[in-house]
Amino acid sequence: GLGAGLLAPPPQARPRAALPRLTPADFRLVVDRIDSPEGIAALPGGGAVFSTNGAAIGLWRPGAGTSLLGKPGGTGGVAVDREGRALLASVGLLHNQPGPLRRIDLTTGASEVLVAELEGRELVASNCPAAARDGAVYCSHSGWTIGNIGTTKAEGFIYDCWPDGRAAVVARGLRGANGLCLSPDERRLYCALTAEGRVMSWRRRPDGTLDQPRYEGPALGMVKDDQPASEIRALPQAERSRTGYCDGLAFDARGNLWVTLPFANRIVAITPAGRLVEVVSDPAGTMIDMPTNLAFSGGEVLIVSRGSSRIVGARLG
Repeated sequence: GLGAGLLAPPPQARPRAALPRLTPADFRLVVDRIDSPEGIAALPGGGAVFSTNGAAIGLWRPGAGTSLLGKPGGTGGVAVDREGRALLASVGLLHNQPGPLRRIDLTTGASEVLVAELEGRELVASNCPAAARDGAVYCSHSGWTIGNIGTTKAEGFIYDCWPDGRAAVVARGLRGANGLCLSPDERRLYCALTAEGRVMSWRRRPDGTLDQPRYEGPALGMVKDDQPASEIRALPQAERSRTGYCDGLAFDARGNLWVTLPFANRIVAITPAGRLVEVVSDPAGTMIDMPTNLAFSGGEVLIVSRGSSRIVGARLG
């Protein structure tokens, strides 16, 4: 602390609290035995939606448990739009299915396809959506083929869609376009580039198109061109924990961008100043086991621990 109260700055001048340094023991089990969980997004009234091979979407609400809704469709990343509906990105390529962006009403269960093709080509690997308050929805599309984690094929892209049905590619030439989120003020869009082990952002223009791309923060860890998942998993634990292959993104209430590093079993954050901070590391995967995505809900950070088919949570502040 600062010692004597006379030395403390006035309330308005107090620095923002530092990022929490969590340990695996800080986490509790939230949802167990999920069939291949991947994405997660907070619900406005508390709780979260999550992806599962067992349904179109899973719902968890504190005190009410979990429920499943809709037919399975290879859902990867998920988001919640301004009207509280769930957005589902289908990584169909992994299931020999198409890979559109869908939307489901969490009350009625009614489902619809928002974008199924672009530029005359059927989508196969929609990965992660992000919804803006102005009605725009963005979604990453990882590529056209099943590549290695460290793919050198820059065939990933980001597309948008609007309430009036317009949809277009807004960024392209990306290596492993994966997790997606908007800045708290929604002026920039952020994307995890898995193969590069970096996060990139773009400025959102008034019409929803993107420009001014830039890397955010430093490299997140070690990556290797065209490295396959099997080779990464075979690395010694200490070496694997230093890999930088990134997946999910989410901003906390203080403007820090949290990033999941699935193979490393780590969560890191990029501060507003661009500094990289480790939030939690669990090399043995005791609680954080292949973390794919995360969300903030009810004073907790919720993390999809795909390797153990769970969602775990830790209190913040």
